Amino acid sequence: MFVILNIVESGKRKIKRGKTVNEVREVSTSGGERFYVVDVCDSEKGVNWDEVSYFIGKHSNKVLLDRQFCFPEFTPLSRFEPLHFKNVLLFNSLELILREMYLSGIKIKCIVNDPLALYSSCLSKIVRFASQTTVVTTYDYRYFSEIRGLYAEYGAGVTVSEKAPSPDARTFILDTSCSFENEGAGYLFSETKGITPLTVDGYNHLKALCPSYIDNIDFLGAVYEMNRDNSLADAFCSEFLCDGERKTVSELMTGLKKRLSVSFDSNKSIIFCV
Repeated sequence: MFVILNIVESGKRKIKRGKTVNEVREVSTSGGERFYVVDVCDSEKGVNWDEVSYFIGKHSNKVLLDRQFCFPEFTPLSRFEPLHFKNVLLFNSLELILREMYLSGIKIKCIVNDPLALYSSCLSKIVRFASQTTVVTTYDYRYFSEIRGLYAEYGAGVTVSEKAPSPDARTFILDTSCSFENEGAGYLFSETKGITPLTVDGYNHLKALCPSYIDNIDFLGAVYEMNRDNSLADAFCSEFLCDGERKTVSELMTGLKKRLSVSFDSNKSIIFCV
């Protein structure tokens, strides 16, 4: 369960104590899960955030809110950030992009920057279509079982290191923690830097439940992470943000293929898998 805060302009100078929360609506998603939309009255003196926090109780530490609003530093409220869901989107979307590069004969190296080793189960999406894969983590033992399975199934070797190799122009970097220090070479995919998730393909039945003032990825991330809707584990991006410009997956792949296919003959993929 999660809470969405809807800030409503009251037109008043000040809201009386106990009147900050105006209305609460319960909405069901699937599998018996639900979320709440809480209308919060604003005034010339601002929102009484302490009263809001008291009202929603234990849910204060992860709420959804219009991105144009920020919580003040003193409030116990904090915004839900869908970092885990965005990383799932990146792994799933990169699988599509890497498959296209692979089928076009373009050889791509991959670096997965996963310091806390949270995404070993997603590694197969990358390894299947990359010529070389390096995982950067301080908890290498969490990847050992997955790597052994990938080698047995695909014959694919994976390098695990605490230090990242220097990426070249044919390297895709998936940065799960937004901590990778990229010096300009390669293509960085992350939550906030480089090529970032913008919209999700499909799931219109869930998007229809999302209020217009809430970012779709924030909403779907909350449904996935807090309402445990595992169908979203297969979600991928329909659009990315690249250097401030919206690009569909198709547009992104076309641009990457154009830049990377210059040395087509000398960089053909030599890994074959089903």
